[in-house]
Amino acid sequence: MDIWDEILLRLRELEMIEWLTFGVNALVFLFSKKIASSYGEVKDAEKMNARLRILHGFNLVVFLSFVVSVAVQSTDPTKAGTGSLTAANVSQSCLILLIAYLLIHLAEALLLKRYGQAFTVMGFTRRVETSTSRTLELLAYTIISLVTVILLFNIWAPSALQTTGAIGFIAVIIFTTKDYWMRDFIAGIILISNERIQRGQVVAIPSEDVLAVVLEIRGMQTNLRDLVRANDLTLPNSIFLRERVDIFCENPGGPFRDYVDFKIGYGAASDQVQRFLKTVHLRAAEESQGIEAESGPKIALKENGDHAARWRLGYVLAKPEELLAVRDAVNLAAYQLQGEFNLELSTPSTHVVTSDASSASSASITGSDGSS
Repeated sequence: MDIWDEILLRLRELEMIEWLTFGVNALVFLFSKKIASSYGEVKDAEKMNARLRILHGFNLVVFLSFVVSVAVQSTDPTKAGTGSLTAANVSQSCLILLIAYLLIHLAEALLLKRYGQAFTVMGFTRRVETSTSRTLELLAYTIISLVTVILLFNIWAPSALQTTGAIGFIAVIIFTTKDYWMRDFIAGIILISNERIQRGQVVAIPSEDVLAVVLEIRGMQTNLRDLVRANDLTLPNSIFLRERVDIFCENPGGPFRDYVDFKIGYGAASDQVQRFLKTVHLRAAEESQGIEAESGPKIALKENGDHAARWRLGYVLAKPEELLAVRDAVNLAAYQLQGEFNLELSTPSTHVVTSDASSASSASITGSDGSS
């Protein structure tokens, strides 16, 4: 009975931070569903339910830590031990993390509502990020994260802040961790703000052997869907500034074009090769939806090599994400039609060594012709 009397006495003497913890828990519990779906309408119910479960779990941890803090802490300050202080620190830390989590979602919701753009796909409309909203989100995340870290250090290691001050403490954190995040973080802000690489575009990074669709540019990493293997990739943002990046998209200079090269022997006439490549273009356009057949092919002789002439078949892509499928369709059509036009796509031989000449050459080298 003494324990319950002590707990009731503690409830009467709750401090402001403890009442704040209890109030935040109650508000999150009552409005958790609205909070989970507040930043943009979610068509997939599973995603919203996952957010809701995370929020409920977070709220439960904060509430349990608050209950333990109230139960363990003594009403007499002189009797407060290490256990009661640790329980109070855990309760306050959980509260700070919960508030930071809520502030991040609130900032995202407000920025998405103010600077987002309405996007409709298959009759479903939702607001998506723009370069402005995403840049401001990264800035808000940074500020909230720094304030959270300072408050946590103020709870667990107040002497560190008393020695260096808040500004000095932030400077120490940035200096010691800059090699792990600053380069990619700044690159992410540059990528988002200049709007050259956007969600849904096809990009190629030759140095990384990547040909993929951009799914999302985050603070430090970019998520992509590989067109060759159909798996998801994650690349540091700094790669997009350091390496060459080919962006496959329409621009003011005209539609996107691609090409396939063929090496054809010198025995074929020029008009014969051109008719062959035009027929290849028509066949590939019938088999693939990624070519604009109306634009017609662009045929050119690019090189007169030692073994063959290199001809180029250029075409307009209707869908950049179909780039690989279109190349495959062009190569297949060329392989199927080479016999009809009496052409060979294999690299021609410039000389033929007969068996007699080979035997004579071998005999002369080894001296087996009887001259010995």
